[in-house]
Amino acid sequence: MNEQRAIQFLNDVRKPLLTLHKAILDHERADYQREFGPVTPAAFLQVLINGSGFRWISPLSAVITNLDESLDAKDATDEDRIGAAQAVCALFSGEESVEFFTHYQALMQASPEVLQLHGRLVPLLRSVQDA
Repeated sequence: MNEQRAIQFLNDVRKPLLTLHKAILDHERADYQREFGPVTPAAFLQVLINGSGFRWISPLSAVITNLDESLDAKDATDEDRIGAAQAVCALFSGEESVEFFTHYQALMQASPEVLQLHGRLVPLLRSVQDA
């Protein structure tokens, strides 16, 4: 993969990743509120940050942050952008985080919305893996 292809992939995958991230958080918040009752957005954010039960989402958040930084940084190198693209692919293949991948696989079974959003992500992932 060259830098131009990596930049194109990162631009193409950014919005689907953000949408998927939001759907995962919405699903997890609904589950949390079923168990513990309603919480404010600020209170749920604290649970996300400090609660061990949600650490599995961190690799996705980190990949999105890395993606944004590699696209926005004027001093980002070819390796930075190619690495960011490879990290996205690795996360969804189970190579980056087994914990994320295991939870994510289960969540696709539990949430039709997450499954649908994953379906939109797959062609993008395949396009860069085939390149």
